[in-house]
Amino acid sequence: MPTVSTLFLIAAAVSAVLAILSEERRTGRHAAFYLLKPLTTLLVLGAAAFAESADPAYRNWICVALLLSTCGDIALLRAGNVAFMAGLGSFLVAHGLFVWAFVLDGFSTPPLWCALPIAGAAAFFVWLLPRTGELKIPVIVYAAALVGMTLAAAARAEVRGDTSGMLAIAGALLFLLSDSALAVRQFNGPYRRAQTLILSTYWLAVGLIGASTLGTLRIA
Repeated sequence: MPTVSTLFLIAAAVSAVLAILSEERRTGRHAAFYLLKPLTTLLVLGAAAFAESADPAYRNWICVALLLSTCGDIALLRAGNVAFMAGLGSFLVAHGLFVWAFVLDGFSTPPLWCALPIAGAAAFFVWLLPRTGELKIPVIVYAAALVGMTLAAAARAEVRGDTSGMLAIAGALLFLLSDSALAVRQFNGPYRRAQTLILSTYWLAVGLIGASTLGTLRIA
């Protein structure tokens, strides 16, 4: 029988699909999107909150970070730089809490393969920065937080060697991809299926990080 956490994750997946479909309608954004967007992340939060975790401290910090991510979701429902900065601030604090949660078990030197996504992120950042205008400094700080979260998640995977660590690093990498896609739309202009790419990778990211609280099946 599925656990309560599993049911929450299933509900989050359904909510995510409905949100993306309502956003990508040809006739424009459906009113339901304004409910479904924060609801999806809250359902992931519910999955983590009800997790029968052997590591309650990790679970609790992830839950707080997911709550802040929900606040960021709500802020980004509006257009403009003010809403963007409010969302950026919420997610910045959330990333800091993700980093803290990821290193609770100790910190290890990230594996060499991390150089590839970090190099890609650096190249993307060099391309993006001239387009950010007066938001250069906030974007630099946020980019540093994203990279830090990715390295912390990779270190967690090295320290633990279990599915919890693997789910955390997969989620962090997808967060990096999602926020890069968002930055392109924000600073370089809209592109086809941008919202589908941004939302699908974002909810996969938070879903995997939320799922990292559920179990610790050892890989090696």
